[in-house]
Amino acid sequence: MSQMGFSDTTLPLDVTKYLRDTNPWWVGKPGRVLPRYRRWLFDLALKNLNKGLAPVLVLRGPRQVGKTTLQEQLVEHLLKEQGLQARRILRVQFDDLPSLRGVSEPVLAIARWFQAAILGETFNEAAHRGEPAFVFLDEAQNLPDWAPQVKALVDHSTVKVLLTGSSSLRIMVGQDSLAGRITQFDMGPLLLREIAALRFEAEVPPLLSGDGLEALARQDFWAKMRAHGCRYQVPRDQAFAALS
Repeated sequence: MSQMGFSDTTLPLDVTKYLRDTNPWWVGKPGRVLPRYRRWLFDLALKNLNKGLAPVLVLRGPRQVGKTTLQEQLVEHLLKEQGLQARRILRVQFDDLPSLRGVSEPVLAIARWFQAAILGETFNEAAHRGEPAFVFLDEAQNLPDWAPQVKALVDHSTVKVLLTGSSSLRIMVGQDSLAGRITQFDMGPLLLREIAALRFEAEVPPLLSGDGLEALARQDFWAKMRAHGCRYQVPRDQAFAALS
């Protein structure tokens, strides 16, 4: 597996043009207009990107549940609300990418090109200055040997990777290669409280945090749940009726 550096940074012209077109923030341009509503996983994903110990965050779920939109919302947040330098963010949507035929280890090849052409230094040089880069890979599981390439990337470079995938089987196959390096979340269809917010503009806060299920073992949690259900009965019933 290749080491990460500036060697062999050449990519096909159509691929580099696609990368520049789909990362418009590199030249000070905005991305597409995104929905204002952020799904429940947004805050957890952002927390893991900023402070999580694992270098790879995997968002797994079927198509059309909002994984790509959430990824773009995270990029927008990092740029606009956290003031991240545009050159520190790379996003690659592999299901739309032009042919990579003939490109050996495309994940690593694109990472090398990005370091040389956009970041202007290696991932490690940037990280040592306290400015780590963020790499967003959408539908990367469509590539052969994607997991060993991501493993090589994070083993040799200090970089944060957010990876989305709609093929549960392919993602599960890759988990062995990435053991000890990933945090994974499953993203499904809209929750009832999300339907309440989108359809009826009713905010129903969750009782469980995303940090674990320890609260379920406490008696006071179930008392709070009963009170929570009574307090938000109307939007809950409206959301369930809309879902039905």
